[in-house]
Amino acid sequence: MSEQKVGELKPFLSILLIIATLLAMAFFKMEVRRMGYAVFSASRSYKLLRDRHRLQVMEYAQVTRSDLVRKIAVSRFTLNDARVGQIIQMTGGQIAMPQ
Repeated sequence: MSEQKVGELKPFLSILLIIATLLAMAFFKMEVRRMGYAVFSASRSYKLLRDRHRLQVMEYAQVTRSDLVRKIAVSRFTLNDARVGQIIQMTGGQIAMPQ
């Protein structure tokens, strides 16, 4: 290419470079915004899962209360409290507490 043709192309190349730079900046800003939304969505779903887990832990604690388990065992399974002499504690091969 001749020197004159290169001189004629320089303004177009500089405008092209400016446009490409502006488009790249817009793309990167959109990408940052998209990543921000993804982080926000992930943190919101994490909070929902954490709250659901806490609720399930509380429900489990309520269901497995000792007085409730005893009440269900007595009413549904007709189990009774242990009387004296019914419980034999053993350690290894010997009786720990003779009754």
